Amino acid sequence: MYYINKIVWFFLNPMMFFLVLVLMGFILRRRYARLWRAVLLTVFVMLYFSSTFLCAFLLGYPLEKTYVGSHDVANISKASAIVLLGGGMKHVTKMKYPEMEDAADRVWHAARLYKAGKAPIIIVSGKYDLETTLPLLMDFGVPREAIKVDNESRNTYENSRFTAAITGRGEKVLLVTSAWHMARASRNFIAAGLQVEPSACDFMIIGMTDQFYFWDYIVPSPENLMHTQVLFKEWLGRLAQR
Repeated sequence: MYYINKIVWFFLNPMMFFLVLVLMGFILRRRYARLWRAVLLTVFVMLYFSSTFLCAFLLGYPLEKTYVGSHDVANISKASAIVLLGGGMKHVTKMKYPEMEDAADRVWHAARLYKAGKAPIIIVSGKYDLETTLPLLMDFGVPREAIKVDNESRNTYENSRFTAAITGRGEKVLLVTSAWHMARASRNFIAAGLQVEPSACDFMIIGMTDQFYFWDYIVPSPENLMHTQVLFKEWLGRLAQR
């Protein structure tokens, strides 16, 4: 299933979809000149809109708005474990220290919850997190004996199953992941038999709206296109769960 999901996303991500449209139009351009022009115009409009913050906002705000309050540690109750979903760190074999990416907020937020006494252990779940997230948590002052690492899971479904095997079904966990990913992640962990209290961070959209003016919503940029791709993939994942 993991590899099937990767293949499906390869063909459904917006950039591949645009390229396929252009290629089909190019092949048929001589016989269907009017269709070729329509395809080019369609791709131009879709690429422009996908590159605006307005598109990212429409995709991301509904995913994130529910979890604004869950970011505040004071609002979080105690649980058996803090589950930290990986993906925020980059493993580079030629470098001494791992690189922090946008979602590295997850690591700091999990440490924040631990230091607030919300749970006795942090379960780090994700590929390469043994080499990346674990050292950073320890740099943040979390003791090694309080960290358990699942270094095998490759996606959210596997994260939830490995975690349930560590904690046991029925246990309450504090789930730490990006706000836009929280709804789908929570469903997976509940389906695995765990009680879930979300504690979101890495607000991709809501974290930017206070800084933007009107024109920032309509001026295209590569960063906005990247956000659109991430959020579009998240919506596909949610639909696939139904």
